[in-house]
Amino acid sequence: MVSWPAARAAILAAVGAIAGAIAVVFAYNWHPVLAFEMDRDPPRSLAAGFYPVERSGELTFAWTSRRADIKLPPVNRNRDWVCALRFRGARSDPSTQPVVDIAVDGISAASVTATNDFQDVEVPLGAKGSAQGTVVTLTSSRTIVPGPSDSRELGIQVDRIACRPAGGFLSVPPSPTVRDSAIASAVFGAAFALAGVSVPLAAAATVLVAVTQSVPLSTGPAPYLGFAGDMVWFAVWIALVMVAVVKVLERWAAPDFRLKAEATRETPEVTRPTPARIAVMVSAAALYLKLLGLLHPSKLPIDAVFHAHRLEWVMSGTYFFTQPMPGGVSFPYAIGLYLFAAPWSVFTRDHVTLLRVVVCTAEIVAGALLYPLIVKAWNDRIAAACAVVLFSLVPLVYGLVGNANLTNAFAEAVALATIATVSIMPSRSYWALGVFFLLSSLAFLSHVSTFALLGVTLTMLCILYRWRGGPPLRWTAWSVAAVTIAAGLFAFLLYYGHFIDVYKTALRVRADNAASSIQNAAPASSALAVRSLGQRVFDALGFAVAAIGWPMWILALVGGWRLWKDGARDRGAFAVLAWGITCAAFLGVAVMRVDAPFQRYADEFFGRVLLATSPAVVILAARGASRGWRHGRPGRIASAVLLFCCLALGFRSWLSWFSS
Repeated sequence: MVSWPAARAAILAAVGAIAGAIAVVFAYNWHPVLAFEMDRDPPRSLAAGFYPVERSGELTFAWTSRRADIKLPPVNRNRDWVCALRFRGARSDPSTQPVVDIAVDGISAASVTATNDFQDVEVPLGAKGSAQGTVVTLTSSRTIVPGPSDSRELGIQVDRIACRPAGGFLSVPPSPTVRDSAIASAVFGAAFALAGVSVPLAAAATVLVAVTQSVPLSTGPAPYLGFAGDMVWFAVWIALVMVAVVKVLERWAAPDFRLKAEATRETPEVTRPTPARIAVMVSAAALYLKLLGLLHPSKLPIDAVFHAHRLEWVMSGTYFFTQPMPGGVSFPYAIGLYLFAAPWSVFTRDHVTLLRVVVCTAEIVAGALLYPLIVKAWNDRIAAACAVVLFSLVPLVYGLVGNANLTNAFAEAVALATIATVSIMPSRSYWALGVFFLLSSLAFLSHVSTFALLGVTLTMLCILYRWRGGPPLRWTAWSVAAVTIAAGLFAFLLYYGHFIDVYKTALRVRADNAASSIQNAAPASSALAVRSLGQRVFDALGFAVAAIGWPMWILALVGGWRLWKDGARDRGAFAVLAWGITCAAFLGVAVMRVDAPFQRYADEFFGRVLLATSPAVVILAARGASRGWRHGRPGRIASAVLLFCCLALGFRSWLSWFSS
């Protein structure tokens, strides 16, 4: 006899499979175009005979050799397709323009003489294709060699290639994409059912994941590269870990955070959805969707390859290196991320993907820790669950991770875990202090800015605990101060102490610049006058609103007002206040005085400070949303609208990873 939990998992898996298949088909029909804009190198599995992409002003293009092939996989061509090509000959002597023969599966479809202006040519593909796919071949009758230093044999410059259905009502993506989308959704459906929430909630969550994942799975070259098949394995492992976490919390978590099974009268074996279960489900889904966007084939690597090389250096035994800065100075480049990621490299040789997975996982785990922090402080489970959701919607994080500022993102995730540990650890718990020491040491070793920002935040926490926390927090204040100092000394002796010569050089350069600024006071003042103090303050505030999102700031104002009215003197309130003081201090210094050569780095510095202190805004926004939800129908409507706006901003930021 099949048990009810197993039957429920099977039902939700079926719902997920159907939703995943239907969603990816409809999403594919929004943009059923396989396009290469030549703003990046086309995938080697789909294109051959193209040289690396080049740029001339705003124009990007790729030279072909004498022959270039566009390899289209076996799509479900239930109707005619057409390929549009935009190219030019780019010859200084017009008489040497090549004749370009365009063939489909070896059969000539068009023959065009190239010109120095870009021209568009369309060739039909027909409704039937071979089981191996279709190959569109570009053959140039003449080639040129740029010169002795560049011996490439160049055919034509290609600006864009786009293949699409010629018309009709419904296009079907490649069968493997439909299959894998259905499998991934089915996996999450079964996992949500096993998480112990009600069937309607699990079904809604499953459909939401299916619909959201269909966007990256159907965008760009993803349907044609087996991307969905690769992501199925991520879905399986994330779902397994999610179910394991739920079961652990059910059995062994502390009473405040345990997932209590509450049977309904109608279905005794079905548990009601607790906010903690929802927080775990949201964390798992957010991790999967973030990886879908970050690992998408349309996502540019930017500096991710740089970090992969640094990881390889660390794995080969090179541990100490610096990062140059303007003015002839440099600073130590912290390696905490690489040290943490190195053991996991036994599972993959793709170090770019490894680092992205490690950073995204660290962020999700850190965001999930907001749940126990808020429950411990205010016993507000709705606010705790909202905080976990809102943490994954902050636009700033998508910008930093998308630009591959991986070390900074990882460091601040560990820093958040450090503050959460301090805020929830029991008094006089030495094992908790050990965890705190390990986390703070790792955070200090992961980014130079985190060393300063986390150090100041922890210092402010100690002061607040000692000054306003009363007798219960005095021992905690002194223990946190001692461990913070110990972790800072450990990080310095282990790593930063090896760069004494770098610090001496920076001080000498700073002294020389100060002397030069005195001799050239008038030019320096005129340079700084370009941006007045008022303008810098205005720019900083505007940057903060855009980085965090205006709806979250509105909710945070409500939450901050409620916190002030309640006169809270608990660890949660002290954490928020410590983050706020740190943010004000560092942004104040940056706004009041930024040397002219460094003004263009102001936004980057603001981003680092806001990333470090944004959990305070998230916590206050979650508290504001919870307050509105409990304040009658008008409050519920206002909270729901603002939360939806936060979701929209986060969704738009996520789309920017792979749809630009």
